This record gives sequence, C-alpha cells and structure tokens, in this order.
Amino acid sequence: MVLAEDLVASGFMGDATVEVAALRRDATRSDAEPLVLDMLAECGVDLPIPEDEDAEYRLLLTAFGFWDLPIVDFYSPFLHHLPSWDEQDALEHTLIHLFDDLDHATDPAQKHEIVQRMRAAVRDALA
Repeated sequence: MVLAEDLVASGFMGDATVEVAALRRDATRSDAEPLVLDMLAECGVDLPIPEDEDAEYRLLLTAFGFWDLPIVDFYSPFLHHLPSWDEQDALEHTLIHLFDDLDHATDPAQKHEIVQRMRAAVRDALA
C-alpha cells in the first residue's frame, strides 16, 4: 500500500494503483491481493503464477535467495515443505544447519551474516 501511495503522490494515477493506495492499512490479504495484482499488472510487472506446490516452493526459494524475502516470511513455509531428514537434498540440509546457527546467534551482525549465507546457498543451488 505504501508503494501505491508513493506512486500516486508522484503523479501516477492508474486506476488499480489508486485503488490500492485507498485501501485501509488493516485490509485483509484476501481484500488486498487482487487489487495489488491488478496494480502490478498496470505497472508492467509480470508475476509468475505457480501451477503446483513444487513450483510454489521454488518461487519461495527464489524470493528468499534473490529478492530478499524477509526471513520471517521464509521460515514457516520452508519448514512446512521440508521432508524428513533422509529425504532432504543438500540445500535443505544446509539451510537447516544455518537455521540452527541463526537460532543460537546472539549478535545482530552475526545473525545478518548467517541470513546472507542462507541466501547465498539458495542462489548457488538455483543457479
């Protein structure tokens, strides 16, 4: 919503963008999502639409590794998708170990460095 407000304030008055800018801050995702998708389309942003759970998970990894999806938005879906230990791939093993390191880190700079290592591991695995 903030992006839409900034776009309107700068003079961009596309109908979909104005609708998003006018949303209440406490709007639910179900109310906001179709409007935001319309706004992005109006701005020429082509979003990938995953066709199954595997494609959705790959998009999640891409968003985390390449687009700086916040760790708090990555953690729960990652755990939900995570197979049992003996079925995990190398990336999943690496991320689990790094999540453990992150859990034990106390210094904010150290936590940031671990998250950056996680992002790099994802980028390397997807490259």
